[in-house]
Amino acid sequence: MKSLVLCCVIVNCFVLGLCDVPQCFKLKFGEISCNQSVDVNTVIKTVPGQNGCLSLAKGLEVFAKVGKMIGNKFEQLYNEEKQKVADGNMIGRKFEKLYNEEKQKVAILNNQISDVTKEMNTCNDFRKITTMRESSVVVQKDYSTPQLKKCGVGMQDINKIKDNQITGSSMTDLKHRPQYGRLFETRGIKAWSTQPGPGYRATIDKWSTFGLKNQWITVDLKKDTKIIGVVTAGRPPLLLSPTYRLYHKQWVKTFSMEYKTDKSNKLNSFLDPTGKVEVFQGNTDMTTPVVNIFRFPITARWFTIKPINYVYSMCMQFDLLVC
Repeated sequence: MKSLVLCCVIVNCFVLGLCDVPQCFKLKFGEISCNQSVDVNTVIKTVPGQNGCLSLAKGLEVFAKVGKMIGNKFEQLYNEEKQKVADGNMIGRKFEKLYNEEKQKVAILNNQISDVTKEMNTCNDFRKITTMRESSVVVQKDYSTPQLKKCGVGMQDINKIKDNQITGSSMTDLKHRPQYGRLFETRGIKAWSTQPGPGYRATIDKWSTFGLKNQWITVDLKKDTKIIGVVTAGRPPLLLSPTYRLYHKQWVKTFSMEYKTDKSNKLNSFLDPTGKVEVFQGNTDMTTPVVNIFRFPITARWFTIKPINYVYSMCMQFDLLVC
């Protein structure tokens, strides 16, 4: 009885360990040696009675062995590929870690660039301010009365700035007290006036402050406030007074200013571009308010005006501007 054996395409006699098997196989169209590969669907007929030829049982055993070998090979290949995948995942995690580290570095760099940009902007602002200080003068502008009332820091309203927030170096008497140095004041003589100077002549210039120095008037805003300028005026005329034509023609022609912030004990002077104390141009008559706009806004709590030159006596009204 003939037995049939089906051989696998990739397995030859050598791989199966059959090289010592006699050449007993016959193809349908010829013979085949043990060293030759067998096509996948080739039918190999065994010759009965020859030793070493494969029976059906032997063929099945061979196929079992081949199947196991192939299974082991595929398992090995699978494990190798699995390891490659694991290695790839490990490499992926490593690159992800590197990516996150580089991303963090980029974020830090962006923050540093942002800080540098802010510093550059600050420097640019400083250069603008410096250029403005070096190239500009204090601007004198015309404000209407409604504008002065709108833009005043509060000197014109006793409910906003109390009397106890305004102090001065001296006063002629209670009618000339510093608290009356508000712009558009209506109390007392409607202005602040200092004590008479040591050189006055009682009969002719009774209230003259000739020879008096280092006089000042200060307002405490209670907190640091951004101020853009100052407005001053002279002593308003008292038309019912027979002496107003002589004695009441009083105003400050030039003055300097100082300021101090809330958390500082340092008193700062307004300086001109050369570093000297700024001399502000004041009034030229009794009634016309004069506005001086600072080169750049000043944020401070205390502001002080110090008269320099004046007509007849140091007498004035003032307010600080926020717009």
